[in-house]
Amino acid sequence: MPSLLIDMPSGVAGDMLLAALVGCGGDLERMRRDLLVLGLGDIGITATRVSAGGLAAWRVDVDAPQDATWNAVAPAHTARGAPVLSLKPGPPQTSNVGRRTSDALHHPPHRPYRIIRDLLAAAPLATRVRDRAQFAFRLLAEAEAEVHGADPETVEFHEVGAIDAIADVVGCCLLLEQLDIDEVIASPFVPGHGTAMCAHGRMPVPVPAVSAMLARTGAPFIALGRETGELTTPTGCALVCALARRFISLGERPAVGSHTPLRLIASGYGAGHKTIPGLVNVVRCTVYAEHAAGVPLTGHVAEIRCQLDDATGEQLADAIDELMAAGALDAYLTPLVMKKGRPGHLLTVLCPPDDCQRLCELVLSRTPTIGVRYEVIERTILDRRVESVQVEGAPVRLKVVTLPDGRERAKPEADDVAALARQLNLGFDHVRDLALRAWNVRMGR
Repeated sequence: MPSLLIDMPSGVAGDMLLAALVGCGGDLERMRRDLLVLGLGDIGITATRVSAGGLAAWRVDVDAPQDATWNAVAPAHTARGAPVLSLKPGPPQTSNVGRRTSDALHHPPHRPYRIIRDLLAAAPLATRVRDRAQFAFRLLAEAEAEVHGADPETVEFHEVGAIDAIADVVGCCLLLEQLDIDEVIASPFVPGHGTAMCAHGRMPVPVPAVSAMLARTGAPFIALGRETGELTTPTGCALVCALARRFISLGERPAVGSHTPLRLIASGYGAGHKTIPGLVNVVRCTVYAEHAAGVPLTGHVAEIRCQLDDATGEQLADAIDELMAAGALDAYLTPLVMKKGRPGHLLTVLCPPDDCQRLCELVLSRTPTIGVRYEVIERTILDRRVESVQVEGAPVRLKVVTLPDGRERAKPEADDVAALARQLNLGFDHVRDLALRAWNVRMGR
């Protein structure tokens, strides 16, 4: 089943995680319909494509009345059994970070944890959705209770009790279910540094509830040595702590087995509402799965092309060497007859889509071309691995691929064959055949 990796280089908020999951392919309209079972009415949730620090990202906004009054005496129920809120119009809201209520002017209502817990318990949600959301709110309740010296059952949420925060938590759990995510892994938290305004006034960052959750769960975090304000909100912290089964270092490979091939299914960036100097304020979510042996790998590759009729052979050979060293998957030349009968070459570079812009710039700077064309295209490649056999006491590597019908095909590495052929004073073909024979013996053929 697919797994999810959450990278939080600039902290995390509930709406940022929600937006990143939309970027991974989550269906926003379906999520809005599923939220109706909470009995909170039709919560207006919009997702907008934005640029955050040069990255294409999604930003989510929740338009919900924040002064809803809970009818705790004789709650109305929907046909499916979810309690309904009695909503009253309130004064105009002043946005603090895009969509959040400014606590300095208007305080959102305080809602006891038990009310939200009972709401989730009564709603006809999928079991995994309910369990994940309940765990997140329980972590919040226990943290708030610790901060205030209260009983978790009676502790009251402030900002976290607002409808938009409830939509963030349950919405993220609904999108995880849509994407069929089993395991969630996360990078360390970045709480931020400085102070932030909350319902209690100005507080040091990380705010008390976040500090309590980090201490209670032992989740790792990175401390920044400069003023940033609040980067990790209580809702974002609770969600990640509740969802993540384990944490990994930044840049660490998510799979347990170091040699297990992975298949990247989707990735998405969720942008926050603040601009933070020196930081790209996004959360990145990556959906991946372990690749089954023998199944062709599918994905995308960028193809960069340009024609050249004014470059020397030495210049082009050097450019290809540099492109390969810079991370190109392949780079090659195709002879052409260009305008005015001039002999020329088509330079083609294959690379991961994320490296396309960087390698385009390298082509423009290392060749005489004044423009390049590029596109991202789908590709299918065979599952492969590298093995080694002994030929006359020396190792020769082979690239072994698995064909769609399950058969395997091996090809000795040309560099190893050529080096051993020179060492043994034998022909290239002879050493290659010896390597294949050794591999066939190993395979019982």
